[in-house]
Amino acid sequence: MLGYARALGWIAILFVLGGCWDMVEVSRSSLITGVALEPGQERDVRVTIEVLNAAESMSAENGRGDAPAKLYTAEADTLSEAVNRMNEQFDRMLIGSHMQVIVVDERLARQGLNRFMDFFVRSRYVREDVNLIISKKNAASELLRIPYPGGMNAALAIQSQIYNLNRIWGGASKSRMIDYTIATQTPGRELLLAGVSVEGPVSQNIDSVKTLEPKSSIRLTDTAVFKGDKLIGFLPSADMNIVLLANDNLEQTTVSVPMPQGKAFAGVRLIRLHASKSVRMLHGKPKMTLNVQGVGFIVSLGAGLPIDQAAGYLELERLTEDYVRKRIEATVEKVQTEYGSDIFGFGEWMYRHRFGEFKRISASWNELFAKGELSVDVDIQLERSELKTKNHADIQ
Repeated sequence: MLGYARALGWIAILFVLGGCWDMVEVSRSSLITGVALEPGQERDVRVTIEVLNAAESMSAENGRGDAPAKLYTAEADTLSEAVNRMNEQFDRMLIGSHMQVIVVDERLARQGLNRFMDFFVRSRYVREDVNLIISKKNAASELLRIPYPGGMNAALAIQSQIYNLNRIWGGASKSRMIDYTIATQTPGRELLLAGVSVEGPVSQNIDSVKTLEPKSSIRLTDTAVFKGDKLIGFLPSADMNIVLLANDNLEQTTVSVPMPQGKAFAGVRLIRLHASKSVRMLHGKPKMTLNVQGVGFIVSLGAGLPIDQAAGYLELERLTEDYVRKRIEATVEKVQTEYGSDIFGFGEWMYRHRFGEFKRISASWNELFAKGELSVDVDIQLERSELKTKNHADIQ
């Protein structure tokens, strides 16, 4: 019995002293923060990685003014080969667990994402919340060459920009790798990803951000619309908050409601938004219903309206509801006509609630969606006017 206990003790000691078999010294490793994919000149794909320069990014006082990140490029027939060959020009072990953005060139996205994303989806080191974006008009690697003030690397800046625009106004899809996985694995829903381009000439000079107006910057322009895994076009960013609203993915936004008095507008901030949908087939065509509810408050008023009285609030509520409803109807009609891709998930609703009926039409759902009829009901309740006096209610 004593010998058995000693054996267990030695086994426990071995487990404690064994260490980590895959341990990598911090001083001999570097973090990949961004990856850009574009067509290769000699091989199938050209991969550019952004490697964090930790000394500059994390210590503004002790930094020497160097770039916050370094870029390295390789070409190969597969992503795995290109990434694993980076040590031909770089001395440290590369770690991808802190990757923040994957930029895919528009030219590759039109060919199909699956053959490139397969590498990232299989990797246990790449997190599902990494941003997946499409470069429009510019080569994907150019987005990683834009300098930012404060020692911020391009991947972190793009991630922050997408997050803030989505949260504050809803002008961009969250565009994460998990969104790609869900859209490509869920019948009846097509993929949306943020479209990004460079505004101004691409400048790698750090001094270019020391001016009042940076020579170049990243701009979230349009949203990439997919059918299957292939890019088919871009939706204007002005329509994106309406798309997110219809998808019940909009936190808050601001709408400029046209007033009856000429060219005047009322600014209404919408919060606590919720949308629900349903679909039924009638005579071979989808009858789609969308119900939107939300709360709002007045942030500006460009025309005379008695908002110090209940009648003024009710009138502005009616105008806001009419405006939001028309925007939704126009946006859905545009997507039906120009893209024929169900980015709103009406087909997903049928898949989850009327599976037997959807199964028979799933192969041709996008074509049916393009011919579907939409009914929209909007209920917006204005809670407050944000005014300290009632002077602005008398604007002529």
